[in-house]
Amino acid sequence: MSNNSHGGGSGAGSRPGRRPPHRTGGKTARPGTGPGRNRRTPPKSDFRIVDKSKTVETPEVVEELSNAPKAPFRILIAVHRPRFRGRAVRASALVGWEITTLLNKQDVVGQVARLPGPPDLVLLSGDFGRQRDYAIFRAIQQWRAKGMQLIGMVEDCQTAPEGYPDSAPDKLCDVCISPPYTAAGLRSLFARLYEEKRGEPAPPPRNAAVVDEDDEQDED
Repeated sequence: MSNNSHGGGSGAGSRPGRRPPHRTGGKTARPGTGPGRNRRTPPKSDFRIVDKSKTVETPEVVEELSNAPKAPFRILIAVHRPRFRGRAVRASALVGWEITTLLNKQDVVGQVARLPGPPDLVLLSGDFGRQRDYAIFRAIQQWRAKGMQLIGMVEDCQTAPEGYPDSAPDKLCDVCISPPYTAAGLRSLFARLYEEKRGEPAPPPRNAAVVDEDDEQDED
């Protein structure tokens, strides 16, 4: 009886089959292909960063921007004496200007602090609201840094009040003026400040007859 059936012979069919060693983790990993080894870097995409923040304005856009309405020129008048208050109102009655006039019991600080922001000019007399030591002048100083210009109407621009050596009116104001106060003089001052702020000539008076009336009333 032949022993070849039991694999004892030397033929290829007599050798028992060898199975590869059992590996866990699914597919057999090839050498050098483990995590972190010989990982290929994906090709860089060909793109450029385009800066769209800089736009080219067409002539139509430039014309539209130049023709956009400007914010009105705003003046706040807080003058104690009715005669001088009236002259200030007539002096500031120019085309397109917004004028707010306060009486002695009204709050200057509250008006200045209101939105949309402080007025362009504040005309404030030293005796308005029965203030002492230029208290209202000092209270609105912070808005000067935001573009507001303060015009003081006082008897003496150089003398500081007792107890407040740093509160001389000419230091608290952008412009300090002393009497006499005429409508023509105030209008000239307002127009000059407007030209400095806006870079253009001041508009004309709303009523040309006001100029003649100023000359007559200022003779009082």
